[in-house]
Amino acid sequence: MTDPDAAGSTDSRRLARAEAILAARRRALTVVLEDAHDPHNVSAVLRTCDALGIQDVHLVSENEPDSILNPRVSIGADRWLTLHRHRGTAGAIAALRGAGYRLYVSHVADDARPLPDLPSTGRAAYVFGNERSGVTQAWVAAADSTFVIPTVGFSGSLNLSVAVAMTLYDRLLGRAHAQLPPGDLSLDERDTLRGTWYEVLAGPNPERRRDYAARAAHPATPGSLFAADRRSRSSDRAS
Repeated sequence: MTDPDAAGSTDSRRLARAEAILAARRRALTVVLEDAHDPHNVSAVLRTCDALGIQDVHLVSENEPDSILNPRVSIGADRWLTLHRHRGTAGAIAALRGAGYRLYVSHVADDARPLPDLPSTGRAAYVFGNERSGVTQAWVAAADSTFVIPTVGFSGSLNLSVAVAMTLYDRLLGRAHAQLPPGDLSLDERDTLRGTWYEVLAGPNPERRRDYAARAAHPATPGSLFAADRRSRSSDRAS
């Protein structure tokens, strides 16, 4: 039999953590993937964006079919993100420009700037291309700057998901002494995401859905950003 007091405590902790995550979410920085075809890479990028507080990811299909996800890699990260799918690069560029983003495009060229030299303030979209062929020329033409991640090895390149992770780490933590910056969502944006997230967290149980909807109107004080390590819980159960 379920202890209602224990269940209520679990719900309170879950929603307090959701509020802490919501307070750390950012839209001033976004990631764009054009024609990324490997589900592992796309899913790993989504998981990284969620972990580092990036709310919006743009998936662009120019010469490849729509990107698909590998749930074993993403572990549900797409549930917490706002995914923008664009059929065609021109529309994606127009949408990002309309939202006030500068375009920084990962592209190997003589005039590409090292990533750490790019401005780290303002609204910025970091664009990454297909694993084999890179970005299409439309992105290069539209870019405020192209950039590269400096490397010194024989391979001369990085896996797509690793390149995104290193880019986000540099942008968010490279100058912040390993302290992630605060979120930048407006109150209205938080309210919208809160409603979406609370529905996901509540699951299919009607009673819990009603309870969480009521709690969304009076959000909890943000709690800890760190959840219990699932590996530790699995180990405890095994022993």
